[in-house]
Amino acid sequence: MALADDLLGQAHQLARHEPKRPKQASLRRAVSTAYYALFHLLLDAVAREVVSGQGQYQLRGLVARSCQHGAMKDFCQTIVNSDGKKLPVPANDLLDRPLSPALVDVANAFVQLQQARHEADYDLSRRIARDDAQELLDAADQAFHSLRSIDKKASQRRLFLLGLMFHQRWNR
Repeated sequence: MALADDLLGQAHQLARHEPKRPKQASLRRAVSTAYYALFHLLLDAVAREVVSGQGQYQLRGLVARSCQHGAMKDFCQTIVNSDGKKLPVPANDLLDRPLSPALVDVANAFVQLQQARHEADYDLSRRIARDDAQELLDAADQAFHSLRSIDKKASQRRLFLLGLMFHQRWNR
């Protein structure tokens, strides 16, 4: 997880790099980097869920490379749209209670940050205010905290992480 933490730290540095008049380049990179920080945090968690044990870096790397931005966003959007009441079918059948608010928070932050990254990287007509960038960085910080606060053996956490990678195949 060192990469994810380093990226999030770098996003914060970029957001406050110019104290009085921040450059758009700094704020745009901060937003984009915050998204990639959360993306890599989730990749690491998914890879560790699929491949356990010490010294499995190369195999975990292959698992991480199999995750797709769009598919992850789709799964997270489904969770956000369900208001945390359930996971998408058929995964919901494995649980008999509403989703943890912490998981919903992570899913919401992922959707929000991916959209903001896209706008920061490609919509040059839109200016980004420092306050808006900071709000997105706060969402990334909270998502990091939320994911890390959930017991690694919790079934909801495991289903969420596996869903990020496999949900498109669950209804086949």
